[in-house]
Amino acid sequence: MTRRSYGDGSLITVALINEKHHDGSGGKAPSWDDMLFQCGLTVRPADGSVLPYPSVRLASRDPEERELRLQYRHVVTHAVGHGCAVREERGEGDTVELLACEVLPRAEVPAIRAGGPLEAPVLTLSHLADPSVGRDQLLEELGDFAAAYRAWYVGQRSIEVPAWGREAAERILDRVHQAVTRIEAGVRTLCDPGRPELLDAFRIAQRVMLLQMRHSAPDQAGERRRRSDTVALDPPVDPTATWRPFQLAFFLLALDGVADPGHRDRRTTDLIWFPTGGGKTEAYLLLAAFTIALRRIRGEGGGTAVLSRYTLSLLTTQQFQRAATTVCALEHLRRTEPGLGLGDEPVTIGLWVGEGTTPNSFQKAKEAFEEQYGATHPEDVFILDRCPWCGTRILPPTRSGVRSDYGVRAETDEFAFHCTRDECAFHDVLPAAVVDQHLYQSPPTFVLGTVDKFARLAWEPDSGRLFGADTGNPPPSLIIQDELHLLTGPLGTTVGLYEAAVLELCTDSDGHPPKIVAATATIRRSAEQVRALHHQDVQLFPPSGLDARDSFFAVPDTGRPGRLYLGVMAQGHTAGRGAVATTAAMLQGVHQLPEEHRDAYWTLVAYHHSLRELGRTVTAAGDDIPAQLRGLDEGTGVRALGGDDVQQLDSTVPRAEQPILLDRLEKPWDDLRSVAFLPCTNMLSVGVDVKRLAYMLMQGQPKTTAEYIQATSRVGRHRVPGLVVTYFNATRPRDRSHYETFIDYHRALYRYVEPASVTPWSRPARRRALHAALAILVRHRLGLAAENQAGRITGHRDEAERIADALADRAATAERGATGADAEAVRADVRQELGYLLENWCRQARTAAAEGKDLYYRSQGKGQYNLLKAFEQRYGLWETLNSMRSVDRDCQITVTGAGK
Repeated sequence: MTRRSYGDGSLITVALINEKHHDGSGGKAPSWDDMLFQCGLTVRPADGSVLPYPSVRLASRDPEERELRLQYRHVVTHAVGHGCAVREERGEGDTVELLACEVLPRAEVPAIRAGGPLEAPVLTLSHLADPSVGRDQLLEELGDFAAAYRAWYVGQRSIEVPAWGREAAERILDRVHQAVTRIEAGVRTLCDPGRPELLDAFRIAQRVMLLQMRHSAPDQAGERRRRSDTVALDPPVDPTATWRPFQLAFFLLALDGVADPGHRDRRTTDLIWFPTGGGKTEAYLLLAAFTIALRRIRGEGGGTAVLSRYTLSLLTTQQFQRAATTVCALEHLRRTEPGLGLGDEPVTIGLWVGEGTTPNSFQKAKEAFEEQYGATHPEDVFILDRCPWCGTRILPPTRSGVRSDYGVRAETDEFAFHCTRDECAFHDVLPAAVVDQHLYQSPPTFVLGTVDKFARLAWEPDSGRLFGADTGNPPPSLIIQDELHLLTGPLGTTVGLYEAAVLELCTDSDGHPPKIVAATATIRRSAEQVRALHHQDVQLFPPSGLDARDSFFAVPDTGRPGRLYLGVMAQGHTAGRGAVATTAAMLQGVHQLPEEHRDAYWTLVAYHHSLRELGRTVTAAGDDIPAQLRGLDEGTGVRALGGDDVQQLDSTVPRAEQPILLDRLEKPWDDLRSVAFLPCTNMLSVGVDVKRLAYMLMQGQPKTTAEYIQATSRVGRHRVPGLVVTYFNATRPRDRSHYETFIDYHRALYRYVEPASVTPWSRPARRRALHAALAILVRHRLGLAAENQAGRITGHRDEAERIADALADRAATAERGATGADAEAVRADVRQELGYLLENWCRQARTAAAEGKDLYYRSQGKGQYNLLKAFEQRYGLWETLNSMRSVDRDCQITVTGAGK
């Protein structure tokens, strides 16, 4: 035991060392009495008390770090392990009575449930949709709903706060007060007799969400079915369906900014911050339905009203199904009840993603369909795998000689889906588009896209039509950005620059920006990230109170078990050997459960941080793990692990096979197609929601806490509590550190989320993409969209200079408040660079004109002048990205002198 003085106390290190040695000479076996097995250490304070363990966090001057220290003041670290974890036992008065070494540390992260006035009648959708409920009654009921939040806020004001946290407490409570005030203002706006169209649109949106919930159920579009299967047509909606309080509160908070383009809230990004599986998607789908209905009722024109963006194509296509059901509900109401005022133009949805996911032209779509029409087992190459209204398959599971079994019409000049079920409301045509050419020709009301796709704005002449260019329609008035925490690093930086152009395209002729809402479960320093990406202030909702466990709308659920985390670190073995033993033990353990309990934990998800590590596990699953399983038989038999029982989920899985795999994951343990072992990468951590999954092996500590939370939240989301075993690599210092502080780390997981790094206006980022933002705006704002019109910039130089001013202003706004950045200096630098870019563009245009040629945007072959070129292309002025993923330049390495 060693003791060192530190501050007002002493730092004590307790270690157990075996001083017995065995030299191995003379062939003598070591004495068993000299060995120590399964030792433990416990420490009790004799006199005095155990003080908090010193940490640099306690001395931090960062305002957000101080707020977190206050909100997590109930989590105090008293000891750190060395090669083990530490368990605390508390006595009376919450004092530490015992500290013990823990080799298999466990920590339960409590489940979160919706908080707030759960019994309020105003949470019932059918009540909100009922036109017989008078305006005054609604005002009173919504007023009571908002008053419950205000009462909680007043209660927070009276909580005693330690002196070191008073300044932080004031900032926290100011944010809560701001949210309370905006919700109360939203109630008054909604029930304003001078603006009856708001309540009309609100009631339509409630009816739409009732229909969406009913038609997303398993007996409707929640599951795929054959054309020959029976399905209830026009099923009655659930009259008892309710909102979670935070969902309705978020709508009221965002209402002013959506309903009034000139309102100051329009310039604030509202960020839904709620644990995964909490219902964020429904919250913004309600807002989207309201926005579409309001634009139609006001007669503000057709075109795209809502733009929703995701970072991964798997996530985008999953959300497309949910959003398509919402759009079908809107379109159904428009067709059947003309008196609602939803107009003559169909309400439609479009999927705007890369060519690897859906065909980009009518011709390619026709070829893809003809290939599937002749295939023995047609694949869902068009992403929409079922009718979003009744769940009938778009393409049959096996080849059919009946043309009407195929719900696709593909010609050289058109593409359309229809439901193959004759009685379905959408048997004629489904309001969904997935082919780029179709989207540009008839801009959908609701566009879902991956952020990558926005790089195509510089290249595609007709893509500006989605923003109202050359159509006479207003630009989109609502932008939804899901999984905001993924917009970080190189991807977030590149997106941020293109975002400047996208937001300028969405700004209307009066200078009003679109309303932006975002969603995430894990974020830090959201103000800086949102300012860098969207050039706006942010309102986090629901804001935490003075205790991280209670934000009024989200509270710990003490009525059911949380997610249990178990830490394992094999110190006497290689990482690979230990991982095989751990995996086998986890698989065999489930086999020994009674049959009625097996299904919950039958599928073991093994999460990896790289394809290389995943490959090792897949290889081990074919040999080492089955061999280890054979040694674990305790009389109940050995669990079989055949080739088809092991499936991997990563970026190498073909697009068409992903939905099939997700379908298989839903199969119970005794189904022949069920999956026993699922090695995967971070593809799982974003938006994959398989109700059955409850069992995970985390191979090493992920690089960020956000990824750890997102990945482990994929298990135990529904009926069965989740069990996560984190296998730490003893040779990695970071893994060891997390293992040694395992219990305290898990008691305050969200505290350790790292801030995102987004620097769109840094010099390297500007070199890579600033010219693309300029080209997008000139092309689609100034009516120079056609391929051969790049040279006409010389006649629009003044307007182009104004575009450059607007971009420079956005750069200054983004950098204002950023660490060490001088906003005015950045503005001047960006404006100067844009001036050079414009000059080069005009010079190229004059050179082409002098030879009697047009300046094109993209290459037209030898002898022609073009503005944009792909990387490594020879002719053209600017190298321009095709996708935001390829932000790093590839380089080819040639090995010379091989064999020497």
